[in-house]
Amino acid sequence: MAGSLDIVWARVHSHIGNQIIAIRNSLEASRSKIGEKYRQLPLSRINGKVSQHCLKVLDDETRRMTELSYQVHERCGCAMRVTHGLPCACQIYDSLVAQTGLYRRKIHPFWKTLVIGDGVNVPEFVNDCNEDAAHFRSLVDEVVASDPAVLRNVSRIIEEELHPDHSNLEEPQVNHNVRGRRRNNDTRRHHSYFEHVDRRYTERRTQQTVTEDQGDIRQCRYLHLLPGPMLPYITGWKDVIGDGNCGFRCVADFFLGDQAKWYDAREILANEVAAHPFLYERIYGIGRVWLNVDRIRWDGGAVDSRHWMVAIQDLFPIATWFNAVVIILGVGNDPTCYYPCLTILPLQARAGVRAPTREFVIATVGGSHFICIDLVDNSPLPPIAGWWTENHEPSVGGWDQLYIARRNMWDALVGQ
Repeated sequence: MAGSLDIVWARVHSHIGNQIIAIRNSLEASRSKIGEKYRQLPLSRINGKVSQHCLKVLDDETRRMTELSYQVHERCGCAMRVTHGLPCACQIYDSLVAQTGLYRRKIHPFWKTLVIGDGVNVPEFVNDCNEDAAHFRSLVDEVVASDPAVLRNVSRIIEEELHPDHSNLEEPQVNHNVRGRRRNNDTRRHHSYFEHVDRRYTERRTQQTVTEDQGDIRQCRYLHLLPGPMLPYITGWKDVIGDGNCGFRCVADFFLGDQAKWYDAREILANEVAAHPFLYERIYGIGRVWLNVDRIRWDGGAVDSRHWMVAIQDLFPIATWFNAVVIILGVGNDPTCYYPCLTILPLQARAGVRAPTREFVIATVGGSHFICIDLVDNSPLPPIAGWWTENHEPSVGGWDQLYIARRNMWDALVGQ
């Protein structure tokens, strides 16, 4: 570009100004333009709240998720999350499975800054509840502007949800005497049957006093859900509030002395996993450590399945951080099956530690609820978890040999 400085400067200034105008027009289009193909999950919640280019990138990543199929967690690589600050294929898959879609908090601020210039409005971070409310209001506006028949149908659905007592239909009785969840063809990792708690059961348990649910095992309402051969060795039990935090409440009650410290238990375990990502990658799977750290961290009270304790995996950081033998008791789908009865040992030990110092016993009952159990000293010990055998560090090598006699007692007890 030839010319004097003032002419060159004017031309450059004009060119930059035109670029800024074009960018502003593009950002404004991102605000007002609601693409039809982005109105469905997983992109519906962020449509109109992030740039159109961001939506296109996420749409491409969604197609890649489909191509990866059931191997999405193993083959994802999570590059999109690292390089772009956007949800990767496995995160998109998890959001679809949970039927929640993608929230703005998962998107880097770069993609949400739809204003440029002085006084840029960087979108504030909002929690899921606020975003759900905003999404609901947008749906209300859409319904109000729709056909009257649609408005009546949606109103009826909402009324039935908010006021179920107005219906002539009676709520069916809840069957707690179940053998496990029904199999399905879901391609994601299948959680253990006891991870799926009955919501009505949970709501009732939060209203009961915990002090009534402890003591003599003969008075335990879950007696038929515990492994029969172990009943003579159980000296006591304690129920905890069933609000979705029950597994962590058991940890808090045993190790911290108060189940109300479930939040502290979550933080301790999340920090343990985050501090040793390569170690726990062997337990949670490649690329899934931080996903599980986010799941374990929770401070919002009663919680849904996205933040429940996951047995058997979460028992490993419990055993490792507290240097404890963790015993989990439960009855499998077949009455003669004693899975998930397992013993979890620490994956690594601090210098100078030669053996676990405590034994923590937790039981799975009522579909997904956890309770604390007391066992007599030197009771039979269920099989050592295979994940420990395959993935423990040298600092705890041979620790399984400390329990050979008790393991033999278990094998003799269940007739193996």
